[in-house]
Amino acid sequence: MTVIALASVKGSPGVTTAALAIAARWPAGRKVLLVEADPFGGDLAPRYGATVTGGLASLFVAGRRELTPEAVWDHVHELPGGLAVLFGLSGVRQAAANENVWPSIATALAGLNSDVVVDAGRLLPHFAGGVGAILGHADALVVLCGSTLEAIVHLQNALPGLVAERRGRRLLVVPTGSFGYSADDIATTLEVDVGPAMPDDRAAAAALANQRRMRRLEKTPLLTWAAAVTAELGIDVPVTGAPTTEGRKWQLASDEPPATGAEMGGPHSPDDEAAVGKRTKSEARR
Repeated sequence: MTVIALASVKGSPGVTTAALAIAARWPAGRKVLLVEADPFGGDLAPRYGATVTGGLASLFVAGRRELTPEAVWDHVHELPGGLAVLFGLSGVRQAAANENVWPSIATALAGLNSDVVVDAGRLLPHFAGGVGAILGHADALVVLCGSTLEAIVHLQNALPGLVAERRGRRLLVVPTGSFGYSADDIATTLEVDVGPAMPDDRAAAAALANQRRMRRLEKTPLLTWAAAVTAELGIDVPVTGAPTTEGRKWQLASDEPPATGAEMGGPHSPDDEAAVGKRTKSEARR
């Protein structure tokens, strides 16, 4: 199985949106778990109006004892359409207080019978907040960087530490923003692998953020870009075509109203196949 981490070195260039888009566009036939590991707190639960009865907070409690990969699924929620997500923490204080538990959690995530996409947020100095443990198990790190001169300079200053942390594993820089330096310019200047630039697709980003409805979400520039990034990382996924998971239909890509927290439920809620396409825990473990 593959673990992909996404992060930034400064600012908020759309890491959560990128991670969500990549997980949503994951290849058919490959199970994937989206993990909100941003030390500054998760965004998806409030965006989807979800009442979190599990998530990373409860996994931290379990991680203080022996934690098996299979036990991770007991703390997982599902977004409309069936995308599995481990909701993040409330903020950086909670992350710092539990930093010593991260190694066992990172090991459990790496041992899952599933691919893992991690939203690591903005990288803290010395990879604090638990991110260091995550990066230690990640097969690839995707760093989002604005295409402005100041963003490139900040990334250039951070690159020696990032390269040392990766120890030969894949590091891919992804430019963001509609204006500024091109991917070729950044690759030449920084001498790193640079992937396709993330498009400024605000409509698709709003749909993923549960703020609007959209038909054929998988056909949008943002989701097409997500498929291209996974292909760049060596993950087999078609750039165009059907949704990534067989039978998965993003509810926000239809004429149905956005989901509410009550519709989403949690890891201990009854299945509601008609409303949100939920799977049982036993199905999730297969």
